[in-house]
Amino acid sequence: MINRCPSPEVSREEREAIISSDQMERAARKGNIHELNDLISSNEQILEEMALEGAGHTPLHIACMGGHLDFIRELLKHMPKLAEKVDPCGFSPLHIAAARGDVEIAKELLKVGTHLCSVEGWERRIPLHYAVIHGEVDVMEILLSTSPESVEKKTAWKETALHLAVKNNRFKVLVRLVEHLKRHKKEQVINLKDHKDNTALHLAVASKNFEVVDFLLRGHTLEYEVVEVNALNESGLTPLDVSTHSQRGSRDKEIREILVRAGAKCGASRPVSRDDDDIEAGNHQSYGEVVSNAPRQDEGKKWGKIEVLLVVAGLIANPTYQSVLQPPSVVEHDKTDNTSGQSKVNISPTPAHPTEDKITYSANLVYILFLGGNTFGFLVSIQIIIWLTKMIQDKKNGQYKSTQMVKEEENQERYVFWLIMLSMIAMVLTYFCFTLSLLIKYTGGGGKKVLNVLPLMIAVFLLLIQKKLVMILKFFSEELFRCLGRMRNSN
Repeated sequence: MINRCPSPEVSREEREAIISSDQMERAARKGNIHELNDLISSNEQILEEMALEGAGHTPLHIACMGGHLDFIRELLKHMPKLAEKVDPCGFSPLHIAAARGDVEIAKELLKVGTHLCSVEGWERRIPLHYAVIHGEVDVMEILLSTSPESVEKKTAWKETALHLAVKNNRFKVLVRLVEHLKRHKKEQVINLKDHKDNTALHLAVASKNFEVVDFLLRGHTLEYEVVEVNALNESGLTPLDVSTHSQRGSRDKEIREILVRAGAKCGASRPVSRDDDDIEAGNHQSYGEVVSNAPRQDEGKKWGKIEVLLVVAGLIANPTYQSVLQPPSVVEHDKTDNTSGQSKVNISPTPAHPTEDKITYSANLVYILFLGGNTFGFLVSIQIIIWLTKMIQDKKNGQYKSTQMVKEEENQERYVFWLIMLSMIAMVLTYFCFTLSLLIKYTGGGGKKVLNVLPLMIAVFLLLIQKKLVMILKFFSEELFRCLGRMRNSN
């Protein structure tokens, strides 16, 4: 209701017109036909005046919102062109009837003319679009039978009725639309694209709507060749690319299988910024309604995994570097003996004791094992850090990866994982060398054969239990990831 407070300056005629308009609005809200006729008989121009003053908001709009069919029928007798008026919100009376699902009111309005089906409102939406959005199948069929070509109309975002049906999860509406397209030989409307060049199939895959994908590609209503399964959107993505990019569960796998069986392929990828990729991020409201934010959550998990791997690599690099600064005691002892031996070579010609030869031999063995294992662990951990840093840089650049590149990245992650496993084994070997140096130091080199065979025995033992060792390491690594993940979530 328009609030009109007549000021003392207005004339008597103007004041009466304002009062009459208020009475007309009350009659429209109540559906009072007698009051309508009385007001028109007292002022024949009242409807025209209200249409001009209300910026398109007429008693017909009010009556349509109230569902007063008889009042609407009487009102249209006096002024049919009210049905063409669009209010400030972008609604014509037929828009309102379509959104409400009022079949009888829609039929009554369409008696004015079939051109009402093409009246554009907010964002160039026609009544059919509102019937689709709200899932009003009966009204939609009336509109389609009255104006079959309206199914091709697009909104300001270049969305067809099919796009809107998929976005708003209106499967029954979609089925009726496809049947209408087939009946009128308009199947190619299915492949029309929106402002981001996404087809209805792109949106169905992005929203993980298995029912829609299955219907479009395997339903008996359509043939395979009707739907373009390899259509490229603005980002150069096919529906299969979209499915691969957001793949996380069994539903994604089933959708992907349907696409592949229908002949879907991956498109040529190109770098895409985060703001440009609506399928991935759902930036615009046109996509925010149907595209879940799960890809972002998946991206967060990947970042968390990289951070954890960086921490583990750093923890491996630190002790291996520190071990070089503080080598096993037997190595230091051997160096001291060699230095002192060189300084005393001309003083004492007494030959070295056999035990000292054993100690020197064992110390050299420990030194070789220590240096090899420690160097290997240090270099591998540094390589992991460099690799993960490069992966972080690629993700910051927002580079899109095609299916093959995603598989390569997964293989790289597995490779990094096994490198960390090898680094841990190298750390165990370094620890073994420290332990062996203590044995040599405190046993005085006794048991030379045992000390020589011991590294080989340990190596064979590790080879025999490698499967169980991998399972144990995998268990502890998963527990580490899980604990760190809980710590991140608690923060």
